[in-house]
Amino acid sequence: MLTEWQLVLVALLIFWGGLMVADKMFNLEKYGFNVLPFLLICRTTKLNNFLSKTALKAPRAWRVMGDVSIPLSYSALGYGVYLLSLNLLNAFFRPQQASPVIPLIPGITITWFSFIYALVGIVVTLAFHELAHGIAARAEGVPIKSSGVLLLLFLPGGFVEIDEEAMEKVRTRSKLRILSSGSAVNVATALIALLLIANFQAVISPWYGPSVGVVITNVDPQSFAYGKLVPSTVLFAINGTPIWSPLALDIYLLNVKPFDTLNLTTSMGEITITAGINPKAPYKGYIGILYPQPFYLPYPSSWWLGHMFPNHVYMVLQWMFIVSFSVSIVNMMPIPAFDGDKILQEVVSSFVAEEKKTSILRKGISTRKLIVNLARATAICFLALNFIVPLLVAGFTPL
Repeated sequence: MLTEWQLVLVALLIFWGGLMVADKMFNLEKYGFNVLPFLLICRTTKLNNFLSKTALKAPRAWRVMGDVSIPLSYSALGYGVYLLSLNLLNAFFRPQQASPVIPLIPGITITWFSFIYALVGIVVTLAFHELAHGIAARAEGVPIKSSGVLLLLFLPGGFVEIDEEAMEKVRTRSKLRILSSGSAVNVATALIALLLIANFQAVISPWYGPSVGVVITNVDPQSFAYGKLVPSTVLFAINGTPIWSPLALDIYLLNVKPFDTLNLTTSMGEITITAGINPKAPYKGYIGILYPQPFYLPYPSSWWLGHMFPNHVYMVLQWMFIVSFSVSIVNMMPIPAFDGDKILQEVVSSFVAEEKKTSILRKGISTRKLIVNLARATAICFLALNFIVPLLVAGFTPL
């Protein structure tokens, strides 16, 4: 019997193998598809007109927003570096509070249930990111060659292909506006999503009443509840005590001890489980419910929306925040192919003369290249440490 990740691997191999065969048989390139090993690119020029019209309606306003995007993007990077540094310190001194920085791999690092919502967040984040680059480029007078979507292994993506020759001719300030616009829009998207999450009850109040329970979105495979509680189950009470919200659940669990017997009143009926040992606090009980959400009942006039609609919206908003904020940080790091690397090269070129050399081991090395490569190595090592160290000391639970 194949495990879940083995099934995923087999499905991916079949999909990409079939796509390569179809490309050979039907020459998909003439339809705008470029098929490479584990990479599918669909390129078009149909979006160029929209980007130009949008940018040229108010080019001055877009340039002002471009100026704002530069400090906004670097502020997000600074805050992200602070969080990642804190995460590393926790890995060494408070392992139970550390979390590894891991890629989203369906069935391995993220459950398929969560990946559906994460996929929406990824698509929205990348769409806004690339549209921002395209509009900023046209506002600065830089032509757009093409735009499109891509699929890398199993992750969707998007791109706006800017005319690099024209890009080289514009001034440094214009380049920084264009390059930082994507991350700035991601910061704005994350903040909007966070604002909606923080005021979610007010947002849905015209159609739904207050929370009356907790929706289970994930269950720890190492807990006694695994296999008994499944995603989308609604928890209403524990041992007769109403659980109105995730906060009420947290408060109740404060008094639960390991191996206590708990009778759960759920949408699936009465379920009895035994509390396990909390991995972060061994003296506390643990039932393994991860990422619980409030459960809202619709008003009679809004019955057609269904009981689970708010939870679908809430999950999408959560992943929009997570993905947008993460992309805004990582994209600004000086890592090859990311905007942060291009920005660093542009800034270094503005302040360091091309002919300037630095002597290392009696060899003259370009100072520009030395600064850029040191920054790249530091960023890559920093991310790698945030992946390896917390993973070794704390492990991870699929999202």
